[in-house]
Amino acid sequence: MDEKSRRNIWQSVRIGVALIGTVLVVYGICVNQALWTAVGFASVLLVYYLTFRSNRLREAWFNHSMTTVVRNIERANNYAVQRIPIGIGVFDKEGHLQWRNRLFNEYVTVDAPSGTALEKILPPPENNFATLRLRDAEKQIKIGDRIYQMLVRRIQITDDPADDTGIVLYLTDITDRQRQKRRYEDGRPVVAYVQFDNYDDAMKGLNENERASLLVDVTKAIGGWVDEVHGYFQKCTEDLYVVGLSWKGLNETIGKKFPVLDKIREIKTSSRINPTISIGVGAVGKNLSEMSQKAQASLDLALGRGGDQAVVNIEDEMHFYGARGSVQAKNTRVRARIVAQAIHELMTNADQVMVMGHANEDYDALGSAIGVAKMALTLGKSCCIVNSGQGSSLKKLETVSKDQSDRYLSLIVDEEEALKRLTPGCILVLVDHHRAMLSAAPKVLQAVKKRIIIDHHRRAEDAIKDVMLQYMEPSTSSTCEMVTEILQYFQNRMSFSEVEATALYAGILVDTKNFAVQTGERTFEAAAFLRRNGADPHMVSQLFKDDENTVLTRAKIITEMKTPLPGLALSVHKCSAQDKDTSVIVAQAADELLTMDDIHVSVVLSENEKGVSISARSDGSVNVQVMMEELGGGGHQTVAGVQVKDVKAEDLVPKVIALAKEQMKESDTDESDSAAGHQEVG
Repeated sequence: MDEKSRRNIWQSVRIGVALIGTVLVVYGICVNQALWTAVGFASVLLVYYLTFRSNRLREAWFNHSMTTVVRNIERANNYAVQRIPIGIGVFDKEGHLQWRNRLFNEYVTVDAPSGTALEKILPPPENNFATLRLRDAEKQIKIGDRIYQMLVRRIQITDDPADDTGIVLYLTDITDRQRQKRRYEDGRPVVAYVQFDNYDDAMKGLNENERASLLVDVTKAIGGWVDEVHGYFQKCTEDLYVVGLSWKGLNETIGKKFPVLDKIREIKTSSRINPTISIGVGAVGKNLSEMSQKAQASLDLALGRGGDQAVVNIEDEMHFYGARGSVQAKNTRVRARIVAQAIHELMTNADQVMVMGHANEDYDALGSAIGVAKMALTLGKSCCIVNSGQGSSLKKLETVSKDQSDRYLSLIVDEEEALKRLTPGCILVLVDHHRAMLSAAPKVLQAVKKRIIIDHHRRAEDAIKDVMLQYMEPSTSSTCEMVTEILQYFQNRMSFSEVEATALYAGILVDTKNFAVQTGERTFEAAAFLRRNGADPHMVSQLFKDDENTVLTRAKIITEMKTPLPGLALSVHKCSAQDKDTSVIVAQAADELLTMDDIHVSVVLSENEKGVSISARSDGSVNVQVMMEELGGGGHQTVAGVQVKDVKAEDLVPKVIALAKEQMKESDTDESDSAAGHQEVG
């Protein structure tokens, strides 16, 4: 019989006895029998006593049970809090320890009795109590050689809601998890392509044994690099290698700034042309196929920037390394001939040709635009040159050439007029630039989808996409040189007017500083071709004459020059409302500053109401292109610039000095460098 049944029977017995006792009392009173009355009262009293006693015992048992349960719960809670695998510390509004469990004391590695200040428990900068109590937060901290996930929660220490709050710190040891994560990340695969980028030039003039020896040396240098990072490489063609390495290996290479670039460059050949390589890396992707595509795109970007460098794609952000030396001029014109044929075909199939340079056109942009317009007019195509209306180059050409330039001046249109002339079969030829932000007419660029790019600048990350033909040669002196070579293969027996030849000739002179920089044998050949076809040096000299204001402004910029670093000449010019064509003046001043003794880098900042224009020049020992790319600009190793909007010159000066110092240090130590060389991946 179970307890419930026994309890029910006993309850029934008590009720029955109580009823019988009651009946006996009534009966004894009615028949006047004291005995039955006494028995009845005794029975009722007995039932009452037993019921009272039973209730007291039940209450006592209940109280004992509840006390035991509460005691067990408190003991369990205390045990759980003390043994929970999380360190817990409670701090009052002053940042003093009020309570902590055993694990918290172990994690902080210091004896922390109650009342200990937070700054004595946690390492800096995580021990700033004022900062921690601002908001609930979660962060990783390192104590000793262990890593913890720290959860910060604000709590009300007192019953007064208006009182300041304290905080509770929850510490979870994640060292093993982080180490495992690090091992996983370090082991992630990375795909790279390595291109022997001047293979044809380096091999030219070598016999079979020398060629074989050069290939062995290049392969050995690449293999040595791959072995150092425990990677794998495979030769695909004579000048192309595919490399597989780990994320850790990539970080090691970046930390050393791709020393394989220098090792390849140091290989000596009898042809006196040092070999160079370009590296394209795809570091992050959903799969190997995607990383391979990114690696190929990075390699194309490295080659487009002139080679002898590494480009690393990390989550679609480009990091550049190397490019310390000058771009070697290519001796072959094969590509120029192929491009000429391709442009001839594209223009033949078009119903209109538009040509556009960069905003604030210089003579290279204007001359190359006239050269491309010459191609279109030769084919009998409708043509126009879209001009930004900025700068003085066009006005000077008009003044100097007089009525000789009427044919081309009539082709000059602004952005609004160009948009009116658009046709479905129109093609747009972009000269002397390849970035949308630099275009003379951005709306025209967006409207015309059939595009051709001809440019001599190093390829930038934000290069215009979706082009039919892209001809970029950083090794050439100017876009005018490239257009001149194309014209020689475009059509047989082309005749040139004096203005056409002179405009192209002027563009070459401007970008080479009268054949002083970035000048190869093909540059002189192009100049000779233009001279034979009517280029007038006297007309060019007239184009380069300056007025009194220009001369005085340039002199002022030069006299205000300072040398914040040995070898660096820096000047700041604040434009007035009367100043015109300051960009040209600033560039000229930067050129002249570079002619001073012991000056390797010159930088001129010109401030106006819109922002700051910077012109940077180098004697070749320092890569000013990398400096300007850090500020959003670009250019060449020796000539570069940038326009920064909504900023003061004084705010940019420290940044410019720091960039110059970094590049000059790299040059002094003969190390590769990059715009992002100081950053570690991961």
